[in-house]
Amino acid sequence: MKQRWFYGLVSAQILFLLLMAAAYYAMDMVGEKVVLKTAPVDPRDPFYGDYVELGYEIEEVPGEQWEEQGAPDRGEKVFLLLEADEEGIYELQKAGSERFDSEKGQVVLPARYLWEDERASIHHVDIGLNRYYVEENTGKMWEQGEERLVTIVLAPWNQKKIVTLE
Repeated sequence: MKQRWFYGLVSAQILFLLLMAAAYYAMDMVGEKVVLKTAPVDPRDPFYGDYVELGYEIEEVPGEQWEEQGAPDRGEKVFLLLEADEEGIYELQKAGSERFDSEKGQVVLPARYLWEDERASIHHVDIGLNRYYVEENTGKMWEQGEERLVTIVLAPWNQKKIVTLE
């Protein structure tokens, strides 16, 4: 009996790891691709190597695009409604604590609320895709560029990842 429990537990752990890997790769097949503008900065991590710290325009929500009165608590989940412009780059339409209904050409991106700049009337959020690792010794090249385009994939199960940095 104990042997069955042991093998069942080991099998469940292996199945969980396989499902995690499958979900990551399934995002490319069923997820929606979104292109965003960003401005990279080049820090270096002694353990992981070169990476680019990304700051997105959509992470600064002007007060007129914030859909509710007041600000949520730090770390609270918020939603950004993005719409593609004529070049295919997604721009912020509105943001708030409630999930929005999206139409054709729009996506809803989950984020975490950070803080509000009351003087400038800007709400700061974090979409969770701010670190992108690059090839060793190429960080300086990425740092010199100004505005870049990032393509991300949004899966129907609210998982997201960076696909390319151009």
